[in-house]
Amino acid sequence: MKWSHRTRILLHLGDASPHGRRFTDKRDSYPDGDPNGLTAEGVLENIQTEEILYHFGKITNQTDKMVDVFRDIIGEFPVFNLDTDCKDPEVLTKKLFEAVCSSITSSVTLTSITEENVYVRRRRELEIEKNVPDWERLPVNTGKLLHYLTPKTVDDIKNQKYFKNKSNLIIRKFSYKLAPKPFSSGAERYAYYALDVTRDTAEEVVIKECIELGRKANSLERYLEMVEVSTVAHFLSAKFNFAAKRIGIKKKVDFLKSQALRYKDDSDTGCYAVEPKFREGTFKRFNVNRGVIKEYHSTLEAFAHFTYEYTGGYLVVYDLQGVELPSKFLLTDPAIHCKNRLRFGRTNLGKRGIEECFLKNHNCGNVCQKLGLTNISK
Repeated sequence: MKWSHRTRILLHLGDASPHGRRFTDKRDSYPDGDPNGLTAEGVLENIQTEEILYHFGKITNQTDKMVDVFRDIIGEFPVFNLDTDCKDPEVLTKKLFEAVCSSITSSVTLTSITEENVYVRRRRELEIEKNVPDWERLPVNTGKLLHYLTPKTVDDIKNQKYFKNKSNLIIRKFSYKLAPKPFSSGAERYAYYALDVTRDTAEEVVIKECIELGRKANSLERYLEMVEVSTVAHFLSAKFNFAAKRIGIKKKVDFLKSQALRYKDDSDTGCYAVEPKFREGTFKRFNVNRGVIKEYHSTLEAFAHFTYEYTGGYLVVYDLQGVELPSKFLLTDPAIHCKNRLRFGRTNLGKRGIEECFLKNHNCGNVCQKLGLTNISK
């Protein structure tokens, strides 16, 4: 989909739904979804990120449930009724021609009047409260925490099915108190003070919520995607720290491990992400997803380089942010650019992200040299 023109349309024709019980009420050989690990979120959000307008041509009513799910993911899109009572192919061809003409006209109109993304994402607007709440006044909530077993090899993190395998997903009960208002917000998520009261001794944690509105924007699949990113970053940081220690580099790179929280109360069911709270240090953004290095540290740039080389150019962990401590960098909410655009969420800019955001901006420093990484300085 490397289209250079501003006007880009994908007209999808369908007479049946894809695999997965959420798309159809009929019998399905793969009720848990595509056997190769593709997800509607991954495909449609890729289309959305590339600003390709998605239109659907409905041939039968068997796709109605699928259309509702797709609209939950990316919002409204045109649906053309191509259903016809007769079996004359000329009638279908005429309907298809009219649909194509209408798609092109609406696309040219939309893309010519705005320079912004053609998809408008609804975002929640919440008041920020910096102060820690009075925990004694807040009720205890319950839910379930979900996280992945740490992969053992680089083949595991390349294998998308590893994260679809339910045996690699750990679930436990969780009790918590949640601040009524967030204390900060980023580009993608709000952050709330929270208290883990599962055990006798309460522990401060941070709960994060997607800013974007919509059922699928805050689905369990979206939050498990965040946990997948966190798990891969944590795995690669452990490999980097082991390699760095062997050559006398003492400063480590660590990531807070994220978990998905699924809750259900009397009136609502939903999901959050849960992380440990930073105990000390000043939060900084060291480099940005789009390739800007805001505060250079040879160790962090070497870590990004290491993730690229260790995975054979399959991915790079970037958008490094967190705190610098005497013994380590403690980071959170990384992004992963990966050759497989259907993984790791909308912050994954794919092969273009690897090449334009990382490779074109990277300068190998002394840590890269000590690690013996291939020189890729621009």
